[in-house]
Amino acid sequence: MNQGMEELAKLIEAQTKGKDQQIIKTGDFSNSINVSDKVFTKEEIEKYYNITKDLDWKKGWYSSFEAKEKKETDGYWHIALGGNDTDREEFKIEQPWVQEIWDKIGIKDLKVLRVYLNGHNAGEPGTIHVDGWTSDQYTVIVYLNPELKPEDGGTIEFWTPNLTDEQRAVAMDTPYGPMGISEPDIVRAYWPKPGRVVTFDARIPHCARGLDSSSKKFRISLVYKTTRIA
Repeated sequence: MNQGMEELAKLIEAQTKGKDQQIIKTGDFSNSINVSDKVFTKEEIEKYYNITKDLDWKKGWYSSFEAKEKKETDGYWHIALGGNDTDREEFKIEQPWVQEIWDKIGIKDLKVLRVYLNGHNAGEPGTIHVDGWTSDQYTVIVYLNPELKPEDGGTIEFWTPNLTDEQRAVAMDTPYGPMGISEPDIVRAYWPKPGRVVTFDARIPHCARGLDSSSKKFRISLVYKTTRIA
């Protein structure tokens, strides 16, 4: 077992401690992505954007530890709103507007573990990464900038889970496992349409591309890290 696989085994052991051992879901999760554009009105998104744009943003966030170590860019903007998706402790959302958005999304079989905001200007891309390694983890993203247009860029890309040995091991029951398709490719991609809600299996590699160099806008995404309720 190589070092990467050992680290994956330790991660899965830590995250599944005290849970049913059949945590790695069989079946193809690589296309488990849902998109909705009908949850919020334009007025609601404008309200949430006005709340978030003047908060205390911090520059220097990265999509992964590897990206932070390399520091090929200055990172992007971030605000932690509470919770912890590593320990999976019980978490109560503190901000009324964050709870209001979650209630409107209305996914009853998911429990929120962590919430944060990411912000991207032009030239501040993310990197390809995964949000989790087990089948009960899901990420929900809401795009809060009411002014973004397709020409502004900032697309979110979803990739085949075959970019690393760890991803291929978890993707055993997909077409991209150790003996499957080895060529990486984009599975789906979406522009950050105002009010769009994107929900996906946390094991899917994904990346927030930077805004177009000509764009003067600030892409804001509200992210809920969640777990499926047993």
